[in-house]
Amino acid sequence: MKRFLGFLLFASLLFTSCTKLGEVELKEIKVKSFQLRNTSTADIDVEFSVHNPTNRDLFLCDAKGVLKRGGVDFANITLIQCDTVVANRISVNNMTFRMDLVDPLSLLSMGLNLSQWKFSDFNIDLRAVIRPSNGRRRVLKMKDMPLEKLARRL
Repeated sequence: MKRFLGFLLFASLLFTSCTKLGEVELKEIKVKSFQLRNTSTADIDVEFSVHNPTNRDLFLCDAKGVLKRGGVDFANITLIQCDTVVANRISVNNMTFRMDLVDPLSLLSMGLNLSQWKFSDFNIDLRAVIRPSNGRRRVLKMKDMPLEKLARRL
């Protein structure tokens, strides 16, 4: 009886296959639109191409972060909407983020010439929750990560 139960446990683990997020590959990412809602809030639509070789659909449930410049909070970033990443294929998906400036005067002090801003000047604290179709959620946390390094990773 123990052997039979052991076999059933082994078979169920084998056929449900654990979702390995390390196998998921982000191919391309681009900002689709940038809409100012008011002087301190903007919605950012991002389009990304991802290869998901796992047997599970992936859904980004929640993502919140703080963008910092020089160790001072610059903006809060919140996920508003995200598409489901389909299993076993390459798909193009969309995400929408809302960015709220903590202090609009800091934007003026940095200068409004966005082309002179550098990724290396910014750090991000990020917490994201990814839920595969089997229901087990995974929490990804990044603390004080340079934005330049995050961009290279993606």
